Amino acid sequence: MNQGNGPHQLHNLSSSSNINWEKYRTKGYLHFDERIQIGHMKADLLNKDFVASYAFLPFLHFEMNFKRFVTVKEIDELGNVIKRKEPGKPKTRQIFYAAHKDSFIYKYYGDLLNNAYNNYATDNEIDENVIAYRNNKFGENNIDFAFQVFEHLFKFEKAVVIASDFSKYFDNISHHTLKENMKRVLGVSTLEKDWYQVFKNLTKFTYVNREDIYNFLEEKHGRKLDKKIKMHQISRIMEPAEFREFKKFYLKRNPNLGPFGIPQGSSMSAVCSNVHLIDFDKEISEWCKQKNANAMYRRYCDDLIVVIPIEGEGSDEFSVIRNELFSIIKKYEPDGLIVQPEKTEIRLWNGNEILDEQLNPSKIDYLGFVTDGQMIQLREKSLFNYYTRAYRKVKTVKGIERFTKRPGPKRSLYDLYTHLGFNYKERGNFVTYAYKAHNKMNKLPVKCLIKKQVKRHWRRIHKKL
Repeated sequence: MNQGNGPHQLHNLSSSSNINWEKYRTKGYLHFDERIQIGHMKADLLNKDFVASYAFLPFLHFEMNFKRFVTVKEIDELGNVIKRKEPGKPKTRQIFYAAHKDSFIYKYYGDLLNNAYNNYATDNEIDENVIAYRNNKFGENNIDFAFQVFEHLFKFEKAVVIASDFSKYFDNISHHTLKENMKRVLGVSTLEKDWYQVFKNLTKFTYVNREDIYNFLEEKHGRKLDKKIKMHQISRIMEPAEFREFKKFYLKRNPNLGPFGIPQGSSMSAVCSNVHLIDFDKEISEWCKQKNANAMYRRYCDDLIVVIPIEGEGSDEFSVIRNELFSIIKKYEPDGLIVQPEKTEIRLWNGNEILDEQLNPSKIDYLGFVTDGQMIQLREKSLFNYYTRAYRKVKTVKGIERFTKRPGPKRSLYDLYTHLGFNYKERGNFVTYAYKAHNKMNKLPVKCLIKKQVKRHWRRIHKKL
């Protein structure tokens, strides 16, 4: 607790009273500082002077790798189409997570900024356009957001749909634009010292690779390190004196070139990704309304989709709408908005099916759901990942059985990957998600195949067992 002299300066934002402290939970991971409960930190969070002079610790960094597979179609000697999956270009995401005290500060200021952003978004008529990392979209998730887009699309006889995303969005966020937009959202001409201290450490962040930390701990604590960490027998990574020596060799700084990039993984970064795009969202929203009063624009972090009803044949509208949209996006390239052309889908809904730019049958893939205008189902990659994790768990169970000569621990397998875990930890599992998605998407005027996709999960998992 801060014991500085003189009266403490407290936050005067109206949003500071709208904080759900129950969500400020102590995390179990190991970091440079010891784990702390919010009750021992709350007074300092509310004290602007404490935050303004607070010395943030480095983030811990690791890479999260995602395997990708692409469907390849071949024709055999009899003329039959054979589909098979091949490894595609892997996706790597840079993840950073903050020290325990730092995490509470980022979350608190992120909540304050999110509440201020909600007011700004409402006043500027972009509240419904931006759907990721919002704390005013209570009870809604990807199922609801995807349903809203598809329900809106199927109302029209014809519509152009463009779905795209930004390349390495968090790495390319402009510090200057973010700072100016934060001031506008907060309604101030200059960031106060505490806000600037948070902003500065988020943009000019330092980090240490998790692998270097593990090597240090292994050398210091020796055998059974993983067990000691899991059992919380180690309270912090190292002592301050050790850290002063360690950082001389292993401390790294924001790896992005120029004044760009914030760490993906902090709760503050999430809301900043929305604040950074307030002008972009406003311009795209107004452009959509100019094209058609019933047009829809939605952005989920770096994924955007527009639905614009049309009256013509469709082929002419394709190029016009695409060129106008990309010309707007290009204006924001200095702010770090880089569109991935290979990931941009331009489709036509003709009232019966989804067509591509050559007017051939196609599909729309949005937030994990795929539709061709006749049916809707889960993205194949989601199913592939689900079964990959389930089979990996099966392999673990079988390994334990071979080693112990006794039945393996199937309970966790069933809880995580079968219908027996439908209410697992009051949240459920992938099967729960699939059933909820089916019940929602079944209201659309297309055939819903989601339940069918997971119908044989029990049989497939037991076959592996």
